[in-house]
Amino acid sequence: MRKSIFVFGAVLLLAGAIRAQSLRDSVAAMARAFKGDVGIYAVNLRNGDTLSYNADKKFPTASVIKIFVLGKLYQEVSRGRLSMNDEVVLHDSDKVPGSGILLFMHDGMKLTLNDLAWLMINMSDNVAANLLTDEVGGVGKVTDFIRSLGLTRTAELARIFDKRVYADSAERKIYGIGVSTPREAAEYLAMLYKGEVVSPQSSKAMVDLMKYQFYDTSIPRFLPTYRDTIEIAHKTGALDATRNDCAIIFTPGTNYILCVFTTHNKDQRWITDNSAEVFIANVSKLVYRRFVK
Repeated sequence: MRKSIFVFGAVLLLAGAIRAQSLRDSVAAMARAFKGDVGIYAVNLRNGDTLSYNADKKFPTASVIKIFVLGKLYQEVSRGRLSMNDEVVLHDSDKVPGSGILLFMHDGMKLTLNDLAWLMINMSDNVAANLLTDEVGGVGKVTDFIRSLGLTRTAELARIFDKRVYADSAERKIYGIGVSTPREAAEYLAMLYKGEVVSPQSSKAMVDLMKYQFYDTSIPRFLPTYRDTIEIAHKTGALDATRNDCAIIFTPGTNYILCVFTTHNKDQRWITDNSAEVFIANVSKLVYRRFVK
């Protein structure tokens, strides 16, 4: 009897190893065929299974850096230096192009920090991100917060569309407003999931906020019951040659984290079917099938 149980357990382990290898091989083949640079990291939060491809390579974060600005904001609130009900006045001089809606709002408009946080994460509003970066003490303070979490390869490098020169301007020329790796971005999301960023209450508030993401054409795109039995807390980031998405995926079967970064992409079209967005969606579908099914 014991021998049968042992054999059955060994068969299950072998089957799991084969599935994991199949996932790695499938994703690696897709990544090699993609016309751009790719980095991927995924972790199954139920059993610890991982998927890694260029997971420690640095990539431009684009707007993914905004989840770290959010963390610093909640840290300042927890210290009593700020309140989510504090108001900020929008001025025409604050307006920068790109994603979001504040660019089109009137001079003198008042918004709470909570309003700005929602717009920064879910509409990826660039004006809101700059205003919040200022409220928490600037680019350097956001990076100090990131370092306090043990993340050494992630940094906010500049305010968005800010021409001022910072001490890390060499990295800024390469990566733009922020830099990270798929593994470190995933580690940050895992900390949020476990309630380890600022406090359990703050971590939960940030995860809940990220579930209202407006841009859902990458990781959520091909998941079968998204917004029905699947919830996704995520943040996208996009530049002409960069498309990223980092997510916590909540399913009835298991919860897992997936971060996909792409850059130097040949396809730079601003359309839903940009090849990088479709690539990320296909990686997401494969990971879902292996982790959940």
